Order: sequence, then C-alpha cells, then structure tokens
Amino acid sequence: MERLHSLDFLRSFAMLLGLVIHAPLIFYEPSILVEFGIYDKPQPELWISIIIVFITNWRMPLFFMLSGFFAIMIIHKRGISQFLWDRVVRIGFTCLLFCLIYDLLDGKLDFTLDHLWFLYYLLLFAVIFSLLYKINFFKNFFTKTISPIELIILAVCLIMTLPLSLSLNSIQIEDWSQFAFLDPPKNYADFKFGNLVYYFSFFLAGTLFYFNRNWFGSIGQIKIIVLLFILSIMAFLIQLAVFNFPLIYIFLKGINTLFWCLLFLGLATRFFYISNSIVTWFVELSYSIYILHLMPIIFISVTLYKAGLSQISIFLFSIITGLVFSIILYYLLIKFTPLNWIVNGYSKSFFRLKFFGIVK
Repeated sequence: MERLHSLDFLRSFAMLLGLVIHAPLIFYEPSILVEFGIYDKPQPELWISIIIVFITNWRMPLFFMLSGFFAIMIIHKRGISQFLWDRVVRIGFTCLLFCLIYDLLDGKLDFTLDHLWFLYYLLLFAVIFSLLYKINFFKNFFTKTISPIELIILAVCLIMTLPLSLSLNSIQIEDWSQFAFLDPPKNYADFKFGNLVYYFSFFLAGTLFYFNRNWFGSIGQIKIIVLLFILSIMAFLIQLAVFNFPLIYIFLKGINTLFWCLLFLGLATRFFYISNSIVTWFVELSYSIYILHLMPIIFISVTLYKAGLSQISIFLFSIITGLVFSIILYYLLIKFTPLNWIVNGYSKSFFRLKFFGIVK
C-alpha cells in the first residue's frame, strides 16, 4: 500500500493544534502565573472556552484513530516485532527523555507527563494491540471488511464510550459536563482507566479502517463533506446550549466527536491526497514542534500578559511566536543531532554514523 499523505497531514494537523490549546493556557491554568510571581487570576474570555471545548471534542480521538490506522499498516507491512521496536524507540524513548527534561525544570523529580501524556498512552496501546493481534480471533476481526450495518454499530459504540469512560473514572452524573474533556494523566502511575478505554476505542476504530479504506473515498465526496459540516456545526451549537444538562451534553459531545473526526477525514482525503514539499516539511516538523512548544509558548504568553496585552493578542502572538521558536529549536536541538534518531528514526536522520566508510 502506498503512503496515504492525507492521513499523514491530518495527524500532523491534529498534533500541531496543541499550540492552539496551550496558547491561552495561563488563563485556564492560573497556577502557571503563580510560578512566575503573578498572583491575580484572570478569567478566560468566553471565546477561549469555546475554542477549547471545540478542539478537545475531536482532536485527541482523531489523533488516536489515525495512530491505530498507521499501527496496523506498519504491522501488516513489517510485522509486530518491527512495529514494537519502532514504537519503543520513537515513542517510549522520546517520552522518557523529554518528560524527564520537563520534569526537572521545576527542580524536583515527580515523573510528571505534562503535555506528552499521549505518548505514554500510545506506547501502552501499541503493546496491548500487538498482543491482541497475535490471537487469531482478534486478528480476523481487525482485518475484516465492515458492512454498513457494522459501521453504524461501530459509530454508536464510539459515541457511548464517553459516558462509559466517565463512569469508569468515578465521575458523578451531575459533574459530567464539567469533566467531559477527560483530564489527562499527571504521571506514569495515574492510569485513569476511563481515559484508556475511551482513547483505545478510537485507536481500535482506526485499525478497522485500514482494511476498509474504501470508506475514505465515500466520505471524501463533496456532498458528504457538506452534510458532515452542517451536522457538525449544528451538533456543536446544541452541545454548547445544553451545557447545564450533563447527560444530553455528553451524548452530544460523543456525536460531535464522531462527526468532526469524519469531517476532517473527508477533507484530508479530498484535498491532501498528493504529497508536496510543504506538506512533507509540515509532517516532518509536527512531532518535534509539539514536543518542544510548551515552554516557549508559556514564556511568551506570560511575557505578553505582563506587558498588558489583551487575551486575543496573547493568544495569536503566542501561537505564531511559539511556532517560530519551536521550529528554531527543532533545527538547533534535533534535526542535526542524535536526538533525531529517536524522534524521527535513524534512517531518516541527517546525522548518521559512519563505520569503515559505510553509513549505518
């Protein structure tokens, strides 16, 4: 199977939206300001809350769905051993190294995951799925062709995993709307079983799509994209309107998640099916930028806040300057150094060792 550039781009897009999520971080996590000696607690403006709700509805479910797709693609092409080794190096080592660096920045070692918690989950999912794939029953299930009826059943299951996950996290019904974004784990011991079930369900859905790639062509049709866009907007607006009704809110959030995931899959399939130098560069940088962006964005947003800029100005300037600084850091710290061996893989690295005149 040739590389699906549309899904490469979409995965990178979902990853880089982390900059948008973290640009207003000081407003919904005011404890960050305290660390910089600022003790007032500014309230985030309404538009910030709407953006956060909108993106968190679908961003990580979409990312894990795409991760599942690429996981089974690598297993199918290279085998389980190669897949696991690739994940241990590029995800496991990267998670351990950069989490340790961020952890030590505050002067104490408490094994926090910060914004790299998803790497921890991805490594767990890779191991679990590899074990499942060795069992013939599960292997046959993941490689089967999905009928339209089975696709509808899958969609309903994905919608219902959110209330199930919240229940597994022991969140009370009256608090569901408040905690519906599934607070990420703080450290390696903070498993949050409900979170694992929720994101793993989307990971598994992604693996099912690998052997049902014909569906991408269907959702890439203009009429389907327009329909999904209308339904997604309507569901999101209704979701915002029923915030004080937890059960309805959670149900609509589940529908929103599914609609927006399908919409972005359709858009990517329609408009980014051919690779070019810009898309290739974008895909190459996305992983490293996400790893590196948090500290620059925090320092920039705090500096701008001290300067008295408005929240919208802080938001926009933090995204732009945070992106620029992260790209610079990538070229200084990763692109031409051995760090690229674990981030992007040894075979793709600029810096490689030579033994007896042969590049290894």
